[in-house]
Amino acid sequence: MKKIAILGSTGSIGTQTLSVIEEDDFEVTALACGNNIRLLEEQMRKFRPKLVAVWSKEAAASLRVRTADLGIPVETGMDGLLAVATYEESEILVTAI
Repeated sequence: MKKIAILGSTGSIGTQTLSVIEEDDFEVTALACGNNIRLLEEQMRKFRPKLVAVWSKEAAASLRVRTADLGIPVETGMDGLLAVATYEESEILVTAI
């Protein structure tokens, strides 16, 4: 199973990537988005990544409340993007930002 992280998972390229990989042998390890926490929450519930990142602190705080039942860490800002981009379990990084 290939392990993949996606920067920009809620945008056009990111959502298309997720559509393609769900039909193959991939595990989503980490996701990052700007502020579309509604779609990121859906992706979290479907793919169960081990880490997510959101650009704004306010959006991240809201996402943490909405997804508290999942136990997935939510990082913010540039540090969050770097955490997703360098997530050790990932073998592939798609940069769609």
